[in-house]
Parts: sequence; structure tokens; C-alpha cells
Amino acid sequence: MSRPKRYSLAIELTAFCNQKCGYCYNDWRDEPSTIGSLPREELLGLVDRALTEVEFDHVTLTGGEPFARPEIFDVLAVIQKHGKRALIISNGGIVTEAHAERLAPYNPLFVQVTLNGPNKELHEEHVGKDCFEPTLAGIRALTKFGVPVTGCIVITRKNARVVGEILSLWKSLGATDVALSRYSPAGYASEQVAELLPTRSELLEALRQASPFGEAGMRLQVTMPVPQCVVDHAEFPHVNFGGCPIGTEMQEFALGPRGELRNCTLHTDVVGDAKKASFAELVTAPSVMHYRDVTPEFCAPCPYKSSCLGGCGAAAHSVFGERGLDPFVAQHVDDVFGDKLRAARKGIAGFVPATRLARRSAEGAAR
Repeated sequence: MSRPKRYSLAIELTAFCNQKCGYCYNDWRDEPSTIGSLPREELLGLVDRALTEVEFDHVTLTGGEPFARPEIFDVLAVIQKHGKRALIISNGGIVTEAHAERLAPYNPLFVQVTLNGPNKELHEEHVGKDCFEPTLAGIRALTKFGVPVTGCIVITRKNARVVGEILSLWKSLGATDVALSRYSPAGYASEQVAELLPTRSELLEALRQASPFGEAGMRLQVTMPVPQCVVDHAEFPHVNFGGCPIGTEMQEFALGPRGELRNCTLHTDVVGDAKKASFAELVTAPSVMHYRDVTPEFCAPCPYKSSCLGGCGAAAHSVFGERGLDPFVAQHVDDVFGDKLRAARKGIAGFVPATRLARRSAEGAAR
């Protein structure tokens, strides 16, 4: 019997992180000590079983901060045993030359590191104090030992108009591939939606600044869904756009720090407990296979609805309490939501408190 094929398994090695990013999609961001991580032997057993039961193209190691877990190298050894490669999503801030030297023989696809500003001030406004220089040091350590580094920019209201400057910094650091991950208010990040959600015009400005870098040969990938009703992808031929892959062979599942399997790292709903069910059974569960059968009512007449799905369903669920229209789109077509955003943004000096505009209230209204 053939194994089901899926693109990737993202393993959240630990709930701990040394940064406090406002755009963090981990729903448990404020309680990492409570969530913790899977015991070493249980973790390694799950990884081994996942790669035995499902034909994944590769494995993504993430967190929290994956390098905060010493067992990351044990996990890499299991992945290597199965003839697969890993990519690692890290903030780079605790990566040392010793980490990089030990990592190099595992031949990772790349380590993705995020910079959200061309300088200390703007970057740290997104991720917390005293993080900029350690991240740069981590990038340089990885590069020194030949570990490929892919850049990432989380595009927000704060940095959309300086994306060109951030790409120039990435270019100076030797990056040839950069992910343009427009902020999506899923999980904890929904508590910062008024502060960070870029408007259509702000995202267009970011893409226009990025385009010359793509034309010059830098590979740019928008990693969050950007519906074509908001941005015409054809206007940016040197930027690659992706869509939601849930329910297709290109899906990347998430294995959480408690052994729960989710549709992706941004989703909070659990498909099932991987400690109790086979991965083959979970990745073909009815809830996964029928995910694409549902689209928001707004999308009904759109020819792209079957591929777009209305944008990020995880963000819609986090902000509105149900799977509907991506807040990135809703801010422009839902008058009630748009008015609440504008009201919450008045007088913003720092990150928006969770009580201002976050998740659905007990009465069911988006605050």
C-alpha cells in the first residue's frame, strides 16, 4: 500500500522563544513554560514514525526558537536517516559558530531568518529589545560555515514603506532568496491586528519596492496568501506568489509541542493527536480533505476562489472566530471591521493591547 505524499511536516520543537514578536502566530506564545515540549524519546519516535508513514518531501524545524532545543541535532539525524533534508526557521539570535559548524554536515536546505527593519530600531519594534545585533551575528555564523541562509521580511504597517531598504540589507548579507511574508493575524498575532495589518496600498508599496530586486535576480516569494481581488499578481512578474495548500499534496502540516497535528503552523484547530493515531490517517482525515470545499460567501463569483480560498483561513478564524474572509481583505470590504480597525489605530504609540482589537468577544463581535 503506497504512502500518502505531502510536501512538508513542520515540527515545533519547543514553545520557548528568545524573542517576543508581535506578529507571532503561535497561539501559545504567552505561555511557553506551560506548553513546554515533547520529551526527547517521544519526539524522536514521532519524527521517525511520521517519515515512515507519510512520504514528505522535506521537514521544517521551527518553534518557538528551534535552536533553543539541544535535541535539534538528534532530530536532524533522524531526518537524515530517512534520506530527507530539513529547512529551519530561526530568528538567528542564539545561533553561534558552534551551532553553525555542527549544523553544516546535515546539509540543511537553508535556515530562514527574519529581519523586519534596516536598522536596530525598526527591527526591535517588531521583535523586542536587544535582538538586532544577535540576529546579524547568527546570520554571519551560518554563512561562515557554508549553511545557506534565506531571508524573510514580515511585511507590516510599520515596515511596508522601507522594504527596499531591508532588501538592501539582505543583499549586503549575501542573501539571494527572501520570503516576503505579509503579516497574517493568526494565533497570538491576532492581538496585534490593528497595529500590524498592512492595507492594500501599503502592501502594494512594499511589492513595488521589492520588484527591482527580483528583476535583478533575487528570488522573492510571497509566502502568505494574497488574494487577487486585492493585488493583481501579474503586476509583479518578478515576485512569486503562493496560495493556501491545505487539502493538497503541497500541504505543510504542523506537529505541535504537545504532539498535536494541525493543518499548518498558523492554525489552532487540531486535526488529531499524532501520539495516538497514524500520520497517514491524520493527513488524509476528512476535515483536511474537505477543507477546500468551503469558501467565504464574498468569494462566490470569483474565478480564483478554488485556489485562493479567500486568503488565510487561520487568520480569519483567529480574528472573527470562524473561517471566513481573510482580515487582509475584510478590512477593505467589511465596513464594520474596517471601522473598528480605524478606531483602534487612533493614537497608537506601541503595540495594541490584546483588549483593544483581538479575538472575538464573548458576545461574538470582533473587538
